[in-house]
Amino acid sequence: MRLNLGADAQKLIREQLKTNRFNDAEEVVLAGLKSLAARVPDEFEPGEFDALLADGERSIEREGTLDGDKALAARRARRRTRRKSRVA
Repeated sequence: MRLNLGADAQKLIREQLKTNRFNDAEEVVLAGLKSLAARVPDEFEPGEFDALLADGERSIEREGTLDGDKALAARRARRRTRRKSRVA
C-alpha cells in the first residue's frame, strides 16, 4: 500500500526518525496506528449502548445521583486515612 502524506505528516515522521527510536517511516506510522487503536474503544454491539444507558437511568431512579463535590471529599478523606495508617 502506498500513501500520499501531507507536509505536516511528513514533518512529524521526520521528527520521530530523528529521535532514533524508529528505523524507518513505516515503523513510525505503525506505532502511531497502534497507539490510536489502543485509545479507540471497540464499538458496541447493536442495542448494547441503549441497554447500558437504560440500566444507568434505572439505577439513578432507584438510588439517585452522587454529589460530585461530596464524593470527591469522601474519597480524599479515605485516602488521607489510608496514608496515615501506613505511616503509623
